[in-house]
Amino acid sequence: MSGKRSSSVLEVPGGKIAYEEAGQGSSVVLLHEGIADRRMWNREFASLAKDHHVTRYDLRGYGGSTAATAPFSYVRDLKALIDRLGLERPLIVGPSMGGSIALDLALESPDTVGSLLLIAPGYSGMDYDHVPGGKATFERDETLSKAAANAWSSGRLDEATEYLRQLWASALEGSALRLFETMVRDNAAEIFGERSGQLATRDGPPAASRLNEVRVPTRILVGDRDNPAMPHLANYLARGIPGARVELIAGADHLLNLSRPDAFDAALRAALGSGPRNRR
Repeated sequence: MSGKRSSSVLEVPGGKIAYEEAGQGSSVVLLHEGIADRRMWNREFASLAKDHHVTRYDLRGYGGSTAATAPFSYVRDLKALIDRLGLERPLIVGPSMGGSIALDLALESPDTVGSLLLIAPGYSGMDYDHVPGGKATFERDETLSKAAANAWSSGRLDEATEYLRQLWASALEGSALRLFETMVRDNAAEIFGERSGQLATRDGPPAASRLNEVRVPTRILVGDRDNPAMPHLANYLARGIPGARVELIAGADHLLNLSRPDAFDAALRAALGSGPRNRR
């Protein structure tokens, strides 16, 4: 498709997934965080399309994708998109919630994934016991998350957004901060109300009990200005996933590609060099 951009919709059970693809070459799939949508990759999508085939999409209920109306699987949605586009073992970039989805896909359909670049990833089966200090390490997360949810339910969206900024986006400024605030406002029903998330199901055992089964090259990035629990969770994953590497990025918050784009670009180049060179 050369450098042209194509926007389309994938029909999935009980809904529609909005996605974009562009470029030619080895395939890269960009997932987004649970506090964003596919616009978090505006810069990277254009850059990658110069010499790769890149795809980005909105999770159920975010951006241009319809909200779930019945039980569904985020992993099956991703697998359906990869199959629809005929992608051969792409590099999957998964931040936070997107990282959990990417990791589950690598476990449930190992031949589908070429390599993983996980950014402050969540994972299915996550437990307080996986980090030093246990539940106390998550205290700030729980306090600010509850305050944000309460503000949103009371109709104070700006206040709710500010709580999320304090928790996840403390390093953002300028246009990056404005993009974050816009994405939160536009996706508030999913971020705060879990409109679709409450209908999500999953297949197979949780990733936490199967990390040693991951067989693809895996890099994990996490910022030193992220939620204090995130570096511990990243290290937990790296200890369990064979050959996985963790890189702590100075000055980066949870939206690492927006707060430290230079560091993210370097890690992306390294990840592209370590995975299979399959082409679409």
